[in-house]
Amino acid sequence: MTAEILFPEICGLYGDVYNGKYMAMACPQGDFHYTPFTEEPYFVRHPVDLLYIGTMTEDTQRRVLEKLRPLKARFEELIDAGVPILATGNASELFAREIDFITEGVKVQGLGIFDMTVKADLFRRFNGKVLGDMDGMTVVGFHSQFSFLYGDNTNSYFLKCVRGVGLNPESKLEGLRKKNLICTQLLGPLLVLNPDFCAYFLGLAGVEAQLPYPQAARAAFDQRVKEFSDPKIQFGHNR
Repeated sequence: MTAEILFPEICGLYGDVYNGKYMAMACPQGDFHYTPFTEEPYFVRHPVDLLYIGTMTEDTQRRVLEKLRPLKARFEELIDAGVPILATGNASELFAREIDFITEGVKVQGLGIFDMTVKADLFRRFNGKVLGDMDGMTVVGFHSQFSFLYGDNTNSYFLKCVRGVGLNPESKLEGLRKKNLICTQLLGPLLVLNPDFCAYFLGLAGVEAQLPYPQAARAAFDQRVKEFSDPKIQFGHNR
């Protein structure tokens, strides 16, 4: 398997950088390319079996969009071919139609894979937890963001939230999905927190995952599900 981790030196906040490292540990036979922001993405001129990009600052988000926007057609080729692509945290917003930085009065064009608008209020951060269901698979994670997405993801969501919020506080459908492109505002890092989902995502690339420390990973996951299922646990607040 050939995998590319995009811009890990600037797109790995909140521990998201460990999603790539965890996949590499779970797939020791894989050929992992860690592309710095100053270089052309490997997937532009080479076939890849998997792509990942993680959370970044809002300033970085605009710079990353400038770099990736000319590559939209190549992204569409990979999506149509069923290549697994995972974007976590605000990397998920890159694939929306538009990001509206309402505190600055600035609107930035996204990749437009999904007809979604992102509204970012840099004076108001939302922190929350999610206990979700992906076709019978339990997924847990965290939100820490200045932005919410608006639009209809009824037929293109990632998770149904058992607890927590989805695209925005009025939604229970979290994230976006098109074939094997998965965009989620969850961070944490997501794959380390969810060994089953990590194995599932690598499986989309035809890999049988060899998850490191499987018993410890399972015990930590089970404990977090137990905690997130406790009605006494607060699930979200603004700061």
